Amino acid sequence: MIWFMVFQVVSTLVELVRLGRQSASEKDLEILLLRRQLAIYERKQAQPMRLSRSEKLPLVVLGTKLKTQTGRTIKAMGDVIRIVKPKTLLQWHQQLVKLKWTYRRHHRGGRPRTDRDLEQLVLRLARENDWGSERIEGELLKLEYEISDETVRNILRRHGIPPPVGVIYCIRRRISP
Repeated sequence: MIWFMVFQVVSTLVELVRLGRQSASEKDLEILLLRRQLAIYERKQAQPMRLSRSEKLPLVVLGTKLKTQTGRTIKAMGDVIRIVKPKTLLQWHQQLVKLKWTYRRHHRGGRPRTDRDLEQLVLRLARENDWGSERIEGELLKLEYEISDETVRNILRRHGIPPPVGVIYCIRRRISP
């Protein structure tokens, strides 16, 4: 599917370059010939055409570009757009714009998570010693790691390591008079 879409875009660009080298009268004759062939094809066609996404994309891009450059109304675009209704083409364009703005991005925002190695070091210091978050913060600062005591507490809490007994006593004492 992707290769087909790439092919559609590249072939459209090649056609654009080829058209740039033609004179205005050659372009007019080619457009008239193509319109006549398309009119014959439309009369012979029993069912409406089903286009893939990769076929719709160049039509949408060229159709909206033509509409903005010429300022034609949707009804006037019917003279140029033949295989689908102009309204359908503009609906496809609206769907593409809607997809662009409703596409879910993977970035959730917020502060990035603490490095895994640093988190393992915090856990090791907490398990091997009976230190609180402020002491671990100080020791990590000596090793040139900048991390807050609150982040250390969050890491310990996330891994189910309770604060040392003395720290609980100090916290309780600060709260109660």
